[in-house]
Amino acid sequence: MSAPRCVLRFRSAGNAGPTVPGARTLVDLLINDAPAPAGYILWLEPAPGTPGHWAYVLAEGRPTGLQSVLSRQDIEGIVAEYYISAMTADRQRSA
Repeated sequence: MSAPRCVLRFRSAGNAGPTVPGARTLVDLLINDAPAPAGYILWLEPAPGTPGHWAYVLAEGRPTGLQSVLSRQDIEGIVAEYYISAMTADRQRSA
């Protein structure tokens, strides 16, 4: 039996995406062959006393808590780790 796999595709954001005040949608995340994004990477503008940062939200705009102040590539790695962890946990539960 082959191991399950999950293909994550990060692409430049289209016209869709959640409306979050002070945020700009930069990246769509597609999983496997799904035509609709599973989530979005947003750039949140800096506010007084806080740096700007990237955040990952689900397709309906619900926050995941995944954030980075380092770079867009860093948040992409964090999101990939999130989905790999979820897939590994599912496989362990079904074993």
